[in-house]
Amino acid sequence: MTIPRLGRQFIPERTWSFLLDATVFGCVLALLYGIVVIGHYWLGAITPTVEISRSPTALPLYSFYSLVRMTVAYLLSLLFAVVYGYIAAYNLRLQGLMLATLDILQSIPVLSFLPGVMLAMVSLFPTRQLGVEIGSIVLIFTGQVWNMAFSFYASLQAIPRELREASRIYRFGKLQRFFQLELPYGTIGLVWNSMVSVAGGWFFLMACEMFVLGKRDFRLP
Repeated sequence: MTIPRLGRQFIPERTWSFLLDATVFGCVLALLYGIVVIGHYWLGAITPTVEISRSPTALPLYSFYSLVRMTVAYLLSLLFAVVYGYIAAYNLRLQGLMLATLDILQSIPVLSFLPGVMLAMVSLFPTRQLGVEIGSIVLIFTGQVWNMAFSFYASLQAIPRELREASRIYRFGKLQRFFQLELPYGTIGLVWNSMVSVAGGWFFLMACEMFVLGKRDFRLP
């Protein structure tokens, strides 16, 4: 029995270049290497006094560290905003308390969270650099999460009644309604407030990476 061969006209031509393959492979390799570097640094022993190099060759690594802190803080802020805003929008018993708490927290300056957050994180991880890093991430988080949570709450409250009735008519479950109605409806507000929040995070970044508590100097590269 002979196996029929496909003619050349039936074989799809390659539509992407080798350069694109190499670029994607290089990006994936760089991402894996970055995760290893961050893991090795965060899980390493705590450095009592960090010497900050002023050499231009150190800037890429320092920028990478700061970018990772900003990214992790933003992802935490996004998750918190969606969960908190959803609960506040649909739990009428807790709605007033949650909104009041959110309003109070957003009025507190970022640096006011600094002593409590840093001492708590360093106490949780006394021998690891992870404690100082988490403290810095939480401080960035406190500078960019509140308006995102308010935005998602307001978006859920503003969903038209007709759309809610349509979701009930089509018997959407809670999960399906969230992903097909509520999250898409709140996306524009989240995107806009995310830009504002990340800008605020960059503004306070230096203060969140360099602080002195008593005789201890918590300085991050």
